[in-house]
Amino acid sequence: MNAVFERYPDGGGEMILALALADHAHDDGSHIYPSVETLAKKTRQSPRAVQYQLRRMQQTGWLILVGQAKGGRGNCREYRISQEWINGAELAPISAGSKGAKTAPNGKGANDDIKGATDDVKGAKHSAKGCKAFAPESSGTTKEPSENHQPARRAPRVALHAELLNLELPDWLPFEAWDAWCEHREAKTTGKSGIPWTRPAARVSLKKLEQIHGRGMSVVDAIDESVLRGWTGIWEAKAADAASAAGGAADGWWGTEAGWRDQGKRLGIDVARFQYFEQFKAKVCKTLGPGPWMEHLLAAVSRESEERGEHLYAYLNDIPRDQIAQREAA
Repeated sequence: MNAVFERYPDGGGEMILALALADHAHDDGSHIYPSVETLAKKTRQSPRAVQYQLRRMQQTGWLILVGQAKGGRGNCREYRISQEWINGAELAPISAGSKGAKTAPNGKGANDDIKGATDDVKGAKHSAKGCKAFAPESSGTTKEPSENHQPARRAPRVALHAELLNLELPDWLPFEAWDAWCEHREAKTTGKSGIPWTRPAARVSLKKLEQIHGRGMSVVDAIDESVLRGWTGIWEAKAADAASAAGGAADGWWGTEAGWRDQGKRLGIDVARFQYFEQFKAKVCKTLGPGPWMEHLLAAVSRESEERGEHLYAYLNDIPRDQIAQREAA
């Protein structure tokens, strides 16, 4: 497991899955056969996200499929970690057209073409009654909000999730892709870092997908990329890894006020221009792009107020609140 901590090239949910697989493996990387459901529970992800990540691990050559499941309840695939990687070899990057998954002779590979979705984001300024906006910048004393109010839930979560799954979809969005996104988002609603899957959050996702479709990009690939990376939003994928995006700052910097201030200083974002420290954090997040800092802030804000969490979610997705209101009215 130490090698995974030190050398595994990707972070987020995929790294957590790599650690879980290494925990199941023998010292030589062999005998890995937990079920997808077991891995999903261990990594706090949806089964679909785990399946995407397993395919990607096979594509890079880090994970090798030794034997297929033979069918029947309780039978699982068996994997092993690449012996070459254990001995110090580095993984080759996945090319844009790469589809084949590396397997051992007595098994078949999983073929999957996973691509990222990129987007040029623009600033969105918005406000809403009873809840401060995240985009506006103004002079004043920076302060943390003291209010801790959770609005009454309007419907049982199971019924709400069924409603969101069955929203009327545009012709260009396959139901299977939306189903995958809903399943992933439902899995991300629980636990200490859970981020609610609500009507406004679903509308933001649809609006973001509409923007992606309007640029001639694949909405299916965009959803796949976000599920693969364990994101709660369909964010703009950036080529740089998390450490590079944050200027090489120590992992977990987003857990301290000093860490946020250091990032703001590095990015040229003056904290004094914001009325609330949360607004400053949101600006830093949007400038850095997707990463664990964004998920951390979303979870923290959503715990204090679901409504404010929805506002932040819309801002980070570059969707003005009035567009969400228009979609709701329609």
